[in-house]
Formats: sequence, C-alpha cells, structure tokens
Amino acid sequence: MPIVIKSKLLIVDPEEAPVPGGIAIVDGERISAAGAPATLSVDPAWETLDWSSWTVMPALIDAHAHITANNRFRVPLNVHYELDAATAVLRGAMNLRSDLAAGVTTMRTLGDREDVEKPFQEAIERKEAVGPRLKVCVRALRPGHGTAPFLSFPADGATELRARIRENASRGADWTKLFITNVRDGDTFEDYLRGDLTDIAAYSREEIVAAIGVSHDLGIPVAAHAIGGPAMRWAMEAGIDSIEHANLLEEEDVDLFVKSGAYLSDPNLQLFFDAEVGFESFETWRMDWWRRRVERARERTARHLPEAVRAGVKVCLGSDSTHATLWREARALADLGVSATDAISAVTTNTAEMLGVADRLGRLAPGYLADVIAVEDDPLADVACLRRVRDVMKAGERVENLLSGASEVFSD
Repeated sequence: MPIVIKSKLLIVDPEEAPVPGGIAIVDGERISAAGAPATLSVDPAWETLDWSSWTVMPALIDAHAHITANNRFRVPLNVHYELDAATAVLRGAMNLRSDLAAGVTTMRTLGDREDVEKPFQEAIERKEAVGPRLKVCVRALRPGHGTAPFLSFPADGATELRARIRENASRGADWTKLFITNVRDGDTFEDYLRGDLTDIAAYSREEIVAAIGVSHDLGIPVAAHAIGGPAMRWAMEAGIDSIEHANLLEEEDVDLFVKSGAYLSDPNLQLFFDAEVGFESFETWRMDWWRRRVERARERTARHLPEAVRAGVKVCLGSDSTHATLWREARALADLGVSATDAISAVTTNTAEMLGVADRLGRLAPGYLADVIAVEDDPLADVACLRRVRDVMKAGERVENLLSGASEVFSD
C-alpha cells in the first residue's frame, strides 16, 4: 500500500521552489509523486506518515568517507588503522549507523584497511548490516613514498598502477582512488603531517595519465586526493572525474575545473572552519609550522572555493573521517558566502550526479528511490538545521532508533 508523507515544507529539488504543505507518495521502494496536495491524487485508504511539523527533503549523499576511522575518538588518524580488526569493524559498523541516522543514505568510501569496504557494501546490500548504500574503491592507491600509508596501498610506475587498478576492478571496485599529491619521509605521524597540505606531486604526469586511462577503459571513474599544484592540473587535463580536497586551489585552477568538468569533492571544510571539531581542536594546533600550513590552506579555500561555485564548478561535500557531520560541511560552505541552495545541492544533487545515480537519487521525483528525510525548520533559510534530522527513510523503509544506547561518540 502506498504511503503519503505529509510535510510542513517539501523540497523536491534544492534548485526548485519548495512546496508549503507538500506531500510525497511512496510506493514500495520508490517515489510515485511529490508536490502540492491539490495537484496529486491520493486514496484515503493509503497509509499516512505525519511529518507535517518538519521539512521533508531528499536524503543526504556523502561524497567521501572512511568507514573505520572517526575523529570523534580524538586520536591521530593513523591510530584508527592500528586497531585490531574486530574493534575496527565494530567501530565501522557504528560509524555507518550514525551516518544513516544523520540522514545519509548513500556514501562513497575512498580508502581503508584492506578487505573492509567491499564486505561492508555487500553486507548492507544483503541487509545483514545497517548503513548507507556504499560506492567503494576497494583499495586506495599511492606511490611508495606517498601519503597516508595506513589507508592506502603502494603502486609505483604506470605498469604497476594499471595492474593494481585491474585487480581492484576484479574485486568489484566502483571507483579508483589515487593519492596524487603529498609525499612523506618517514613513518611517524609527524612525518605524515609534514607531507600533508602541500601541492607536491606524488605521481608523475605519465603515471596519472596511465591510471586514469586504464580505469576509464574498465568503465570505472577516478577520484584523486589532490591538495593543489601541478599533479592536480595534470589529472584534470587527463579527464579525472573528481578531485578530493583542493585546499590549495588557485585562480587558474577554477578555470581548469570548469573546462574539465571535474567535480570538486570533500574540501574538508569543518577541519578548516569549525573550531569545535576541526584542526583548531586538535593537539597538533600547537605546532607552529603546522598551524601556519593550515592557515594558508584555509585562506586559499575561503578565497577560491566560492569563486569556483559561482563559476559553475560542482562541489560535493564529504564527512571524510568524522562521521555524522555532513551538516557541518554544508554550514561551513554557506558561511563562506555560498547560497543555501548550492550548499544543499552539494549534499544531494551534485553528489548524485558525480556518483552516476542522478536518475534515481538526490531528488524527490517519480521513479526515484524513496530516500527521504525530515528535518526541523527550513534548510534553505538556515542550512545548519540539517543537523536536526527527525526521521529517515531509505528505499521506502523508515530508519528508527539506530543509535539507541550508543556512545555519544557516534552522535552529533
């Protein structure tokens, strides 16, 4: 039997005018209609879901996450990947539950310990685990001297890159993930930091072109961790699908994003602009050299990211390693002067397009999957109200009490 969802305000698409008192009709897993009640045919016998005190809108889509890490534990990033496998998987399961409870029904994961992403994806599809549906990279790839060895795997030279990408494809990868900037000299956490937030190329142009080429030949899109600099430009010139972070963006890069059509994904805004949970709250903020580096990237991001949005670059927001916080990314984007419409698009329609699912996710339209959330107040007036998710539906099924009894670590 169809379900009629009542709303105080209905957002069917962030770029369309919201509908006061609108309704959405769910038939099985999909939306059959959405709009003003006077324009739709409703059978009185149908079930009614009364969300009439709230705004009803498309569920959120997270562009970039790491399943088993969570900055809420307040430990260096590498420590998450030094945990025993059982603890890591248990935390990962709770992380994904918290994401779903926060309104995220679809998520792209871009690096973790080996043999984590695909089993989680398949367990969720079989409904043996609870969380957003996942798009996975299986294994993120870096050069031997590249950054983040704790969540990525070495592949040096064009030949080895092609081989590893083919192996990932055979294991069911939806995306290829490359670390094309940032290098390290040593194995400590400080060595990792000293290689972070730089525009130093990690892969050569030849390696980047080869990796993108073979991945595209296999029908797999490519995401690249790229803070800025020549490697980021080489990737866009070679047809990369998404650039992750781009926090050392320059004016010339905005034009290249527009020309290439690459998505700008996960600019890590809460890390730079949210004092409560970002870099300023970490112990590493006391390190003068690191603080100066963060401030440089923050200034570049604040200056050029709004320019990119105005120029037509599609920005997609991700929670990265701090789960259930996508609202913080949207709020930070709006605080940079980007419209609420664009901020909401960055967690719905833009990411649906990037993931190749814009024909079934990101909007409340006939034939689309019934991924629907209810939030307090109007996010088009105050995007921060995305924090106050009151109900979630994924593919026509309501999600209830996911975090009952859980540690506050997993809620925001």
